[in-house]
Amino acid sequence: MAKIYMNLVLFDFDHTLTHRDSFTSFLSYSLSKKHYYISFIQIMHYIIAYKCKLINDQILRQKICKVAYTQYNKEQLIHIGQSFAHHYIDSIISSHAKQRLEWHKSQGDHIVVVSSSLDVYLEPWCQKQGIDVICNRLVDNGTHYTGALLHGDCGYTEKARRVKQSYHLSDYLNIFAYGDSKNDLAMLALADHKFYRWQKQ
Repeated sequence: MAKIYMNLVLFDFDHTLTHRDSFTSFLSYSLSKKHYYISFIQIMHYIIAYKCKLINDQILRQKICKVAYTQYNKEQLIHIGQSFAHHYIDSIISSHAKQRLEWHKSQGDHIVVVSSSLDVYLEPWCQKQGIDVICNRLVDNGTHYTGALLHGDCGYTEKARRVKQSYHLSDYLNIFAYGDSKNDLAMLALADHKFYRWQKQ
């Protein structure tokens, strides 16, 4: 018999559970200095366009992944992602977020991290926590990554779409959602109890 949860809890990851951005940290963690700086130069015009509000962060993330991870060995990046998850992520989880996660666990709630960051490190971290994850997934050809994201970037309305695709919301007594930016608003709109930058809405 399947376990029945009272509540569904949706957490954004970067700057909600963490006190700094994991995606940019993973770029420097997973790329050599040469590859990092070459990639930075190649996407400079996209960064400028983002700063000028000509493109959004969804487009920028996809461009970054295309430049950084095209032809990256799959086995190697998975190993690096696991190392990042086990040795780094816990150091950037805020103390308040840890307490809230543990409180929801103690209630028997079904907890899901819903993030625009990458599966190669979020999946092993969430598995260690005993919680689910919906996030950006790098596409591979069997041995190497293509740099593309499966079904595009998991941000904005896509966060809400993937949550509804993965879970029957009506099966839960209450839905809690936690976010910190416009990227999370569609997800927050699904919730009975919304927390924006840890303030109840």
